[in-house]
Amino acid sequence: MKPRDSRRYATLQKQLAAIGPVSQGSVAFQAPGSWRWTFKVKGKTACVALSAEQAEQMLQAIENHKRVEEIVREMREITQNSILETVPGIRRRKPLSEIPKAR
Repeated sequence: MKPRDSRRYATLQKQLAAIGPVSQGSVAFQAPGSWRWTFKVKGKTACVALSAEQAEQMLQAIENHKRVEEIVREMREITQNSILETVPGIRRRKPLSEIPKAR
């Protein structure tokens, strides 16, 4: 791995370790004064009623989850580029620049 990529990877690891609780799904206000957390379980949508305090914390956990996904995506990209650029490989018909990036 290039030194610049190693430093970036280490920074991403620290950011990942600093993230608090994570959750998937979405939170929506349902009148009058109630909140709903919606998420998927085995391909089916599930819904849970929340208090305002629960909704606030769930929203933060969902934002944390989005940040985790962004960080992991960047870490994957660094790893994949490093392996393809530094580890001896096979002869390819297409140059690496034409191969789509995994997301």
